[in-house]
Amino acid sequence: MRPRAPEVGPERLSLRAALRADVRAGLHAAAARARTTTARLAATTLRLLWPPGPRHGAALFAMGVAALGCYGMSFYSTLPERLPTALDWRSAAALLARDARPGDAVALAPWWSERAREVLPASFPVLAFPRLAGEDLVGVRRVWLLSLPGAPGHRPDLERDLGARASAVIGPERLGGLEVARYDLRTPTVPLAFLPDLLATATVSIGGRSCARGARGRFRCPAPPSVVVAREVREVDSLPRPCLCARPPPEPGTPLTIAFPAVPLGRALRGHTGIAGEAALAGAGSIRLSVKVDEEDIGATEVPPARPGWQAFQLDTSRQAGRVGTVTFTVTAAKVDRRDLCFDAYTLPE
Repeated sequence: MRPRAPEVGPERLSLRAALRADVRAGLHAAAARARTTTARLAATTLRLLWPPGPRHGAALFAMGVAALGCYGMSFYSTLPERLPTALDWRSAAALLARDARPGDAVALAPWWSERAREVLPASFPVLAFPRLAGEDLVGVRRVWLLSLPGAPGHRPDLERDLGARASAVIGPERLGGLEVARYDLRTPTVPLAFLPDLLATATVSIGGRSCARGARGRFRCPAPPSVVVAREVREVDSLPRPCLCARPPPEPGTPLTIAFPAVPLGRALRGHTGIAGEAALAGAGSIRLSVKVDEEDIGATEVPPARPGWQAFQLDTSRQAGRVGTVTFTVTAAKVDRRDLCFDAYTLPE
């Protein structure tokens, strides 16, 4: 029978632990001293081999420029390998054409990869936005995220924004230099009516005089210079916005009226206003947009001068919910204004 090892008391265990701690501390201190000594020796050697002088800084600058040049050449030489080919784009277009359904849209990452518009079906809405966290995404139930993971400037911002709003995520699926993922939105904004799409049914007048309906649903009003009301995609705050575009009448205070008949109404009328293009940085006064439902004022919003943005508004229509009515927008300006007002509006269900 093997003899039992003598038991070690807690005092001896504490002593051993203290000794191990002292040894570890000594080793760490020695390593730190060695690193410091090595750095000092390297600096001293560099000064001996290459003494500082007037040309020292110039040489370092030249070395930095050369390093950046090498990096740039390497970057551009490998860029074609990291970008999608024509076959990759066709594969993505075929996948979306096969699996898409009404209520789908495509988001681009990076958002400036406009090549997608050339290959995707024309009926596919394209969301070319750097972020989607604050966007209403009107009428969109599912978002297909088309990503170029190897492209310069690619960031996961859109993946995070859509992931926070999704009830399910399918993918991503790799197609060469592209990735395709589908995000099913948890609470999509599905309106009863999106009024810019109903412009063909509207009546437009300026100062009580009717405006003639022209080609492609545009209205031209008899005012010198002429005032045009149209459904367009305009740049507002550097982003594309589908909207009703109208310039206030040339005479301050003269109303421009746009009336939509038989609009299905719900709990609210929601929309946005902004000034198209660089004119948003100018302006002498505010542009006012007031709203009526069946001749009853329900609210108004104003676009101030020199304040770019796509500003949201929401007006209560719960009293009119469940029926159809005439929604009338009136545009006025207190001063002469040559800016184009861009606005959208849609009715939300109960």
